[in-house]
Amino acid sequence: HTNTPEHALPHLLPHTTCTPRTPRTFRASMRVIIALLRALALAHFATALVVPPSFLKSAGHHTHNHRHHDGAAMARRRARGVGGVGGTGMPRSSRLSRPSPLAMVDASIVGAVASNMAVPAVFVGTGTFLLGGEDESDEQGAGEVTSEGEDGEVDIYRDTALRYAGYANELGEAFAPLVPAVVVPASYGVAITYVVADTVDKTRKAYSGNKYMKESLTNCALIEGIDALIWQLAASVALPGYTIHQLVAVTVTILESLGLTDGPWTAVPTAVGLATIPFIVKPLDELAEVGMDVTLRKIWGPYLESCEVSYD
Repeated sequence: HTNTPEHALPHLLPHTTCTPRTPRTFRASMRVIIALLRALALAHFATALVVPPSFLKSAGHHTHNHRHHDGAAMARRRARGVGGVGGTGMPRSSRLSRPSPLAMVDASIVGAVASNMAVPAVFVGTGTFLLGGEDESDEQGAGEVTSEGEDGEVDIYRDTALRYAGYANELGEAFAPLVPAVVVPASYGVAITYVVADTVDKTRKAYSGNKYMKESLTNCALIEGIDALIWQLAASVALPGYTIHQLVAVTVTILESLGLTDGPWTAVPTAVGLATIPFIVKPLDELAEVGMDVTLRKIWGPYLESCEVSYD
């Protein structure tokens, strides 16, 4: 059978075909799009859960009683022969249909919650979805560089408790009403120091390592440092700062609608913001990572690959 052509033996060659591997950036882009669609769909349900159902029930009950009262008054007026407005028998209060004040408050609460939580829900939901697909991506992209480095070294700035130093400014803002004024600027100093330290660390490792060719080492090290700086600005400043700020605003809106604005209730928004931090660190980090993969890293990624040392 050695002289038989391959096209004559299709049943003997079941494993000779190979499927081309989808580029990592394309997979990441599709994951982002799918995650955004899912997060947008869930944002409406999230806002509905935040608003107490008792508000809507009480508003509906109030409106029903108001209409029932108007109907009874109309019947009594007709029985007495009172023509009402324009001889129609309709009470004067029913000429204009006005929503109850409570219903208007409920509408404003729902609008405020929806507007404040829509974008943060998309951020965290997208990052959570991307984390769920991280294992599959690692299996398909085996051999790629991860945050642990090429030699398996743990990145202390991103994979340990030191990562929370990037959230120091959020902690300072949360405790601003309860601590001396100097604490808030000091918290920003801690966060900036952390961001700069991670940037210097990534630049130093690129410059002192054996990853890039000697003639392009300086340029590649600078690009690695810029990459780390932009990632930190997104993952440690912009994304968490906006998310926590909006969540605190929603908490304040709900408490004010309930009339809980005095005493220990004033510390609830701060507590909510602090309790949120452990749950958003990894999703927002992953969102920033994939965002860099599908945007800026597509610009300087080919250059860095061309400068890598080949050991073939």
